[in-house]
Formats: sequence, C-alpha cells, structure tokens
Amino acid sequence: MTSRSHLLFVFVTTLFVAGCSGMVPLSEVDGQHFVERSLTKDQVKEAIIEGAESAGWLAKDLGSDYILATYRIRSHTVHVNIDFTNSYYITHYKTSNRMKMFCTERDRDEARNIKVSGRQECPGGIPMYIHGNYKIWVDSLNNAIQNSLASM
Repeated sequence: MTSRSHLLFVFVTTLFVAGCSGMVPLSEVDGQHFVERSLTKDQVKEAIIEGAESAGWLAKDLGSDYILATYRIRSHTVHVNIDFTNSYYITHYKTSNRMKMFCTERDRDEARNIKVSGRQECPGGIPMYIHGNYKIWVDSLNNAIQNSLASM
C-alpha cells in the first residue's frame, strides 16, 4: 500500500469510527451533578442556561427549578430535562428525533434498533440504550455547565 493510499485508508477509518459511536446505556449518561460552590438557585439556573448555550444547546427556563435543553445537529434533535437546586442538577433524557436506540436489552442483543421520529416508540416511553453520540453531546453540556458554575 502506498503512503498516500495508506493515509486515505486511515482517514476513512477514523471518520467511520467517529461516526459509529455505538450504543450506550441511557442510565450511564443521565444523572446528578454537584455544584461545588455555595450558590443560590438563581445563580445555578443562570449557570445552567449559560453553560448550555455555550455548548450549542438551546435552554428554556420552564419555571419550578426546571430547564429544558435542546440540541440539534444535522437531522438529529435531543431534549434533556434539567432539574436543579442550589447544590446539584440532574439531567434526564426526555425525547429525541432520529436517534438510533434500543428499547430493551433483547432489542439490543437482536440488533432491533428503532429511530424515533417525534414520539417515543418504547414501552414506558424511555429507551434503555441510545446512540453513543447522545453521551458525547450530554457530556459536552455537563462540562459547559460545570465551567459556567466555576466562573460564578
């Protein structure tokens, strides 16, 4: 293999691996995140909104210590609920559009993935496994929120 064709092979393989992040358990992505500083609830809300927006998410204050964060990329959309207090916030998957997911372990084992288009098709409304990009996007959201909290 020539040097040029070898570089092309490495480039194409890298793109393929980056685009196929696999499936991750939703329970390992969402969860509680602590506020390391002494802040008011209003400051935490402000930090969540600022952090979300700096990470490319649209954050909407729905009142009652509750924020809806939406991320859109290409044809995909994910919605995450964020509940918060002055000492922590919790991210919860809400819905998504055009994300590959498995409703159950059996679906995953049999490779029966679904694409949700505007509504949940899983019993109970929440999938067990979701495309790995969801983890990347939510990790980015959490990192931006933590940076925003640290700068308060």
